[in-house]
Amino acid sequence: MKRKLSVFVLVAAALMVLAAGCSKKEGAAGGSAQTVNLRFWTHQNIPWNDSNDRLAAGFMQENPGIKIEIEAFPYADFEQKTQTALASKTGGADIFELWGGWILDFAPTGALSPAPDAMINVIKNDSYDPVLAGVYHDGKYYGVPIEFNQEGAGLLILKPWFEEHGVAYPKTWDEMIDIARKYRIYNNGTFELKGWNFISNDTLVFTYTAMIVSRGGNFLEDGGHRFNFDTPIGKEALQTLVDYVVKDHLTDISTFLGSGFDNEYEVFNGTGLMAPRGFWTIPTGKEMYGSEYGIDFDYIALPFYGPEKKWVAETGWSQAVNSGTQYPEESWKFVEYCHRTENLIQMAIDRGMIPPQKSAATSAAYLNALPYVKPIVDVLDGAQHIGYINTDVMKVALVNVFVDMVQSGLNVDAAVKRLNDELNAAAK
Repeated sequence: MKRKLSVFVLVAAALMVLAAGCSKKEGAAGGSAQTVNLRFWTHQNIPWNDSNDRLAAGFMQENPGIKIEIEAFPYADFEQKTQTALASKTGGADIFELWGGWILDFAPTGALSPAPDAMINVIKNDSYDPVLAGVYHDGKYYGVPIEFNQEGAGLLILKPWFEEHGVAYPKTWDEMIDIARKYRIYNNGTFELKGWNFISNDTLVFTYTAMIVSRGGNFLEDGGHRFNFDTPIGKEALQTLVDYVVKDHLTDISTFLGSGFDNEYEVFNGTGLMAPRGFWTIPTGKEMYGSEYGIDFDYIALPFYGPEKKWVAETGWSQAVNSGTQYPEESWKFVEYCHRTENLIQMAIDRGMIPPQKSAATSAAYLNALPYVKPIVDVLDGAQHIGYINTDVMKVALVNVFVDMVQSGLNVDAAVKRLNDELNAAAK
């Protein structure tokens, strides 16, 4: 229905749009040419921010009528600010860099614009299975991933220790655990050297679920919309991880209690032998701890718990467009530019991540630049999506159950039942 608005209402509406951070057109002085200004929100991370600056510069050179204004916020502020903006359905940026789980939360609300079908059709034919699942809702895709998120399938190794003691890197799960049991140093409740540290919010979830699927098990029902860990392998895998802490003392839960560091830190500072972790931690080791890949630590394929080379991944960082933007065509044009294969490759190299597209991840340009990622690329086809849930919720639920098993003796039957109840209440 068309409605007539007074000049005052139009002015007020325009001011509200500007205050909310929407795009605007600026007329060139003395002429009629106009520039579309698009706001792009992301989080503060030096390699990511430098990468986005380069992408924006290249895009603006090709499209002089569009200006990309990048705003980067500290991560904690960014998450809250972004979710507040999306909840309003009008405010914030035109283009967001979002975690996949957040997209699952906001796609049903109408806050995000569906990606153009033509763009998705091209990307879908060249993407790994888990990549697009987290941005999908009700027949549409509400974002486009810029990475294959990998927390499983890789193992950080304290290289100097292995060389000094003449110990070969593990090739099987049993070899890995045997090394951890034999050489960890644990006295009177205190670690001098952790053997195999899988304790971090990210690592616990992806280690546990990978153990299940590598044994031929499953934890998903209803096409990934329901969870069921109350299975023989679901209980076996969870109890095994608890035993690694309680009986074998391969590591402890200090990180979960707020008194420790994430598991990669201990390899980087020489107090941990092995830690399963995403390979994005490799540049972090150098930037934050001065630990050099190939000298202070190594990175190898994580052995599989079972006979099948299967593991679990979630949809990682993606680009999405605000449904309230005045310029959806220009916004998606920038997203499409970022997803050109050559740009995805360079973005992944710059940021230390895995491209979401097969042609990019397996390219010589990418693998030559980051040779340590090849063991992971070799098993990308074996990854399945973690399910339709905001994984932040999933991680908290599993950590709480795990801590209660370690500290309070919660039995595994009660643990998996509680886990199922909490996750199915939150599943999308």
